[in-house]
Amino acid sequence: MKTFRSLKTLKTLRGKLAAFTLIELLVVISIIAVLASLALPAITGALVKGQITQTTSNLRQLYLASHSAYLDGQVAGTNTGFPEYTTNITGWSNALVPSYISDVGFVNSLATKGIKASVYPVAENDATNAIMLAAGLSPSSGSNYPATGTYTAGLPFNGKGAAVVTSQGSAISISGSTNTINSALSSCAPGGTALQ
Repeated sequence: MKTFRSLKTLKTLRGKLAAFTLIELLVVISIIAVLASLALPAITGALVKGQITQTTSNLRQLYLASHSAYLDGQVAGTNTGFPEYTTNITGWSNALVPSYISDVGFVNSLATKGIKASVYPVAENDATNAIMLAAGLSPSSGSNYPATGTYTAGLPFNGKGAAVVTSQGSAISISGSTNTINSALSSCAPGGTALQ
């Protein structure tokens, strides 16, 4: 009698321990995989928007440093600190570093994921609101002038947006494809040729 009860208890325990079959486990794993694949584009999009916002903020800090150097140069009777008054990025950085921004700060603000932003020689008092700094834009048709013609969304945001600062200090974060970027840039006027 005792043996019969022990066997019955053992069968009950074995039934409770085998709660999941292999098929049930595979179904649960496939459901988790489907949910993860649905969530991945939203997560990636949020990360790119964050990178664009951070880059726009960095480029705006460079604009503010340039503006300060330009105003100080006006008082001192020299024109320095704004890309219009230099011939390359090195000359522009020499006008800003170390008085207005550190060397590391300049390099970090100008680059996103190791890719430098484009710098355009524009005047500080440019009433046309030309693009001064841009990341994520590739000119089409060999154009070097932002907001003229069409632009392609490019690196460092893999064609998903751009960060732009104009000569008047407007910071623009654009999330979206090439068409979205071109629509957002249509209100800006031509800048100059990109510095090397």
